[in-house]
Amino acid sequence: MNAVRLWIKAVRPYAYSASLVPVAIGGLHARAAGEDFSGLRFGVSLAAGLLLHTAANLWNDYFDFKHGVDRQGGGLGSGVLVAGEMTPARCFRGASICAALGAAAGLWLATQVGWGLVALGIAGLFGALAYAAGPASPKHRALGEVWLFLLMGVGMTLGGHMAQTGRFSWGAVATGIPAGLLMTLILYANNLRDVRSDRDAGLRTLPMLFTPIEAKVLALVLLAVPYNLTGLMAGTGRLPAGVAWAFLTIPLAVRWALRVWKRPVGESEVKGMAMLHLAFGALFAVGLI
Repeated sequence: MNAVRLWIKAVRPYAYSASLVPVAIGGLHARAAGEDFSGLRFGVSLAAGLLLHTAANLWNDYFDFKHGVDRQGGGLGSGVLVAGEMTPARCFRGASICAALGAAAGLWLATQVGWGLVALGIAGLFGALAYAAGPASPKHRALGEVWLFLLMGVGMTLGGHMAQTGRFSWGAVATGIPAGLLMTLILYANNLRDVRSDRDAGLRTLPMLFTPIEAKVLALVLLAVPYNLTGLMAGTGRLPAGVAWAFLTIPLAVRWALRVWKRPVGESEVKGMAMLHLAFGALFAVGLI
C-alpha cells in the first residue's frame, strides 16, 4: 500500500463531516446574525477543525492499540496498526503534526478576531488528546459520547462562530445541537457495533449501560431529537426557516433506524450515520444562508 492510501485509511475521512459540519454551522450562524463574515477566515477555520479531527483520529488509534483495545480478534480502529501497516510512533507523529498545523491556523485566526479563540483551541487540543489516552479517559468511562458532543458538537460550532466574531455565543451553541447530536450518533453506532470486543478489552462504553433493546431505543431517540429541535427553532423564528431543508434527510434517517432496529449494528450503519450527518448538516448549513 502506498503512503497516500495508507494515510487515507488511517485518518478515516468518511467521518470528516463530524468536524466540517459544526465549524460551517458556527460560521454561517454568525453570517445569518449579521456579523462581519470573512470567506478566508471561514476556510481557515474549516481547515483547523479538519486538522484537529485528523489528530484526534490518529491519537485514538495510537492509544487504543497501546492499551490493547485494538488488537487481532478484537477492535481494529482504522486497522493500520493492528495489521502492522504503520508503526505506533509514525501514527503518533502524524497526529502531532496535524495538531501543530491546526494550532497554527487557530493562532492566525486569533490574530484576526481576538485571543479568546486561543482558550477554545487549547481546550480542543486537550480534549482530542485526552479522549482515549488511558484507562481514566472518557472513552473508557462511558463518557465518550458526552465528550465528543462537547468537544465537537458544541466546541467546534462555537469555534466556527468565534472565527468570525471573536465572541462567545449561546445562540451558536444552541444552533449546533441538532447536527451535534447526529454527529454523536456516529460514535454511539460505532460503540454499538463494538460492544463485545470493547467489553473484552475492559472498556466501559455507553451502550454497555443498557440492555441491547434499550441501547437501540436510545439510538432512535438521539436520531429523532435533532429533527424536532430543528423544527422548533425554525418554527419559532430563532433560526432562518431554510434550516428546514434538513428535513429532506428524513427518509435516510428512517432507513437507518429500521436497519439498526432489525439487525446487529455493523460497519455499514456506522458509515450510514456519517453520511446522514453530512447530508443533514450540509442542508442545515445552507439553510442558514
